Amino acid sequence: MSENAASSQLNRENVDSLCALPPGSVVDLQITTPTAPRRVKTAYVGMELATCMIFQIPTSAKWMVIRDLLTIGNDIVVRFVLEGGAGQVIAFRVKVLKLLAKPSGLLITSFPRSIESIGLRANKRAQPGIAVKVSSEAFPEAEQVTGIIVDISNNGCRIALPLKPEWPIMIDETKIALVYSTDGNDSTLNAIVKNHQLESEFVYYGLKFDSDEEAVNTLLSGHTLIT
Repeated sequence: MSENAASSQLNRENVDSLCALPPGSVVDLQITTPTAPRRVKTAYVGMELATCMIFQIPTSAKWMVIRDLLTIGNDIVVRFVLEGGAGQVIAFRVKVLKLLAKPSGLLITSFPRSIESIGLRANKRAQPGIAVKVSSEAFPEAEQVTGIIVDISNNGCRIALPLKPEWPIMIDETKIALVYSTDGNDSTLNAIVKNHQLESEFVYYGLKFDSDEEAVNTLLSGHTLIT
């Protein structure tokens, strides 16, 4: 099946999610390499519906290594956050079709055959994702702090917590525990806050795992957003 034919499998909600991403938005590209995946942030340029996606890839010297990885046919996972009413993390896999240097540095990829999403709003929690309870000395013991993992790797993850006045912002190096459920059974994973970013309705925390490899692999096995 061709990429264009397969793209017809996208439902209206998937297409609307793609169309809701404004040109110039920051996206995360995860590029397949022979060793570990390489990740960079760049700007989304636009798309031709059902045909291709276009992203900015600068021609500056510091981007040359990245450009060398963007060979025709190589796989890329694209992730971005839709704020506003949607409140979703969108992810999809595409293939490199062409890399241009003139008149501007542009990456042209295939159109996604399928899309995965994690809902950040309460009315989206039925969608795939990893809901977590967060415990830390930063939070009052009586408070149940809940959020969702929006991105994950072997070394750490990124979680989104609703921005609430009663929930203080956790500073870097704060130790926390993530509790998540798999088939009705709760599991705990320890982590350390490495960075945080405030948005209009959420706080995003970059975490480094502080648990053994087996515990991390257990979490990864339940991860549904494209990895």
